Amino acid sequence: MSVTVADLLNLPSLRQAKVLGGRNGLGKIVSSISVLESVDPGILIDPLFPQGEFYGSEIVITGFLNCRDDVQRQCDNLRRLAQGGEVGLILYYVGIYMPKVDPKLIQLADELDFVLICMPEGEQALRYGEVINDVTACIFRDQAKQNSIVLDILERVSALPKHQQSVNTVMKMLSDRICATAILCDAAFHILNLVTWPRSTENRVKEEMERMREFPPSGGSIAYPFAGDCRLYRTAIRTDSEQTMELLLLKAGLPLETDTLSQIADAARICINIWGRKHGEVAIHELVRAILQDEPMKMYRLAEIFHIDIAAIHEMWILDSGQTKEATAYKEQLAWVKEYLSGFKGTFVADIYGERLLLFLSTPPSLQEAEQMLMDILKGVAQQDANATLTRCSQLMTTGDVRAAYQTYKEHLGDARKIFPLQRIFTGGDMEFVSHCRQLIQKDEAGVKQCLAPLAYLQKDDDEMNLQKTLAVFLLDGASSVTKTAQLLYLHKNTVKYRIKRIADLLGYHPGKMPEAAALYQAVAVQRLLN
Repeated sequence: MSVTVADLLNLPSLRQAKVLGGRNGLGKIVSSISVLESVDPGILIDPLFPQGEFYGSEIVITGFLNCRDDVQRQCDNLRRLAQGGEVGLILYYVGIYMPKVDPKLIQLADELDFVLICMPEGEQALRYGEVINDVTACIFRDQAKQNSIVLDILERVSALPKHQQSVNTVMKMLSDRICATAILCDAAFHILNLVTWPRSTENRVKEEMERMREFPPSGGSIAYPFAGDCRLYRTAIRTDSEQTMELLLLKAGLPLETDTLSQIADAARICINIWGRKHGEVAIHELVRAILQDEPMKMYRLAEIFHIDIAAIHEMWILDSGQTKEATAYKEQLAWVKEYLSGFKGTFVADIYGERLLLFLSTPPSLQEAEQMLMDILKGVAQQDANATLTRCSQLMTTGDVRAAYQTYKEHLGDARKIFPLQRIFTGGDMEFVSHCRQLIQKDEAGVKQCLAPLAYLQKDDDEMNLQKTLAVFLLDGASSVTKTAQLLYLHKNTVKYRIKRIADLLGYHPGKMPEAAALYQAVAVQRLLN
């Protein structure tokens, strides 16, 4: 029987602690304990807890020292920890550094079934190490008593959310259980799943893969010159679908017993059979993550498995719903897009990532075809989501380019919608422009004043004819078209013509003339961000 959160409350160091929220999670299994040092939820989302991955079953210690008065940041951290599969949070130094536990934090813990434990308030003598030692020893004793690794893994995986029930999660659990690097390969020795122990050795292990395939023979083990007294174990796994895989284990210290090896192989085989139908989906998600996280080696290996010409991909299209939806809605949307792209002659990869639909594809033969595809996709989802936007980032040559474009998009989509409220299709150039406008605003007041200077010439007649509004619609919404601007403003075409002429007279140049209009375009964009 595995250690639960409720079991931990009987330990000497936690007997005086109080459960404040998330009591429905007391039955969750605890695999380890860690300390939360950074309380920036943005950091937790990206490097520490990538989308869709299982990093949990930990109970976490923190004092929220650098956000002790920021309830929102506390809630953001708690939510993100729960999403990563963590089971609970132990709060230290309440009443000393952190004034109190806000009811909002307790309420969120209850909603997420995420156990919130508070150590005795106002007690300065408390030390993290006491709880860490107690919890670690408790888990170690429990594992030593267990006879079946298979039952333990099945129990733990079955208790996880559906999106975390995967072969990759099983491999992480096995790696943590035996403190060893675990590698699952296909018959051609391509990596399907890799979990290193310690995690910092991932790059070294990848570099050693070619050597590892030469020995030992399947079913054997050999001393391996990796780090200290390492041994390399190799076991063949045959699934119910007649697929043959290789499980490699690289472990330092005490050798693995034959029975332990057999149980590990059996656990991997059973879990592949149970969740193996999702294995391809998980791997596709891993491919998307590898692209976005700038991991070219992992990307190319995953692409080989699925026979995807990754070198041909130079575009990223991002469909954002603009609203929170059920998981089934995203899946339906993904299925529709895949069906639509089935007639596309180029290469494409599509997946849901961070509540967005991402497409990676080769550049369409012409701009006209690309624009038609964008409109078709947006039209296809418009009935379900009228606020959806589609962003095309092109000319992406490396995974670094992709990551940079994706980060710019994430940071500035909201601003883009504010500057271009009528626009539903954006480009990477749009996002770069919006990013520049935001940076200009954040830089200094003098820069903003200089940017808005061209609009000052319009103030003389602005009250009478609303010149600034007309100019903004003309440049940002109407594509410098008098006809379209008139339609958008519900004005007669001649009225708009007169206003544009008046603007030109005041400025000394036509508002659609480049390069003069570039500064004007930026000015009205910045003005919209400020308003």
